[in-house]
Amino acid sequence: MSRTIKEIYDEAVAERNRRLELLEFGSDSKLSILNGILWVAAAVIYTFEVILDTFAVDISEVINNRINGTPAYYVRALLQYQKGDELSVREDGLAFGYASVDESKRLVTQATYAESHTDDNLDAKLILKVATGATGHLEAVSPEDLVLLNAYIGRIKFAGTRVEVTSRRGDVLIPRLTVYYDGAVTESEVLDGIEVKINDYMSSIDFDAAIYVSKVMAAIRSAAHVTDVYIDTEAVPAQGVFLASYNTDGLLEATERIARVRQTASGYLTQSSGRDEQRELPTFREALILQVDRHEV
Repeated sequence: MSRTIKEIYDEAVAERNRRLELLEFGSDSKLSILNGILWVAAAVIYTFEVILDTFAVDISEVINNRINGTPAYYVRALLQYQKGDELSVREDGLAFGYASVDESKRLVTQATYAESHTDDNLDAKLILKVATGATGHLEAVSPEDLVLLNAYIGRIKFAGTRVEVTSRRGDVLIPRLTVYYDGAVTESEVLDGIEVKINDYMSSIDFDAAIYVSKVMAAIRSAAHVTDVYIDTEAVPAQGVFLASYNTDGLLEATERIARVRQTASGYLTQSSGRDEQRELPTFREALILQVDRHEV
């Protein structure tokens, strides 16, 4: 980032004052010849630094928009995909795009990447994890659209690169915790406030961010009238923060307790719907146990 003219001028004056051979020319007057020269020189240097900043931004845009085969390149490509439109590639092969940008045709709103290795194939495979929908209301891309996305990536990927696009239903968050409250309101009001805070937490975290038990508990603790959040080691069923994730075949796997931190399989969190395969998974209200805090001061 370019410096201001005043910053450049002050640095030049400070450097001049450190040189003994120039001390006899020292002057505090803004109208002195030497200070005037310094001010003009500072203005010239400032102009040059602004030009360099502009040049750096332009170069950065060119590099980001060209085909370079990095994981970030594939993520950007998925975010730009427009369903039903014909993809065109420049003659020099350095960039691609659509005749017109139509955000209503875009499928992917969130995307990230990870590398996967297997014992039978030591070459890394790039796994691109995607979701659609607005933040806080993310959903898995439909199987039909997922086929289109994989075909799209197949067209633009570098030769020899192993890439797969995946999209899973959201990981179900189950906070089996004991929550203490001040008893000033009804249980229903407390649960309403807790549900809002948990939903706010799920909406605030980045796509594919790690889930921390402490942050889930802190979100609950921030609700009005809540005085403490506790994991009862003697409770039945066992307490803690749990996740139930879907596998690549769309099947719900067994619920697992988060020891401290865990990465989601889908990249985002949801609450149990209480229906179909999630009928055995409790909602936030069903998972929490409320207790009036008798020790509150």
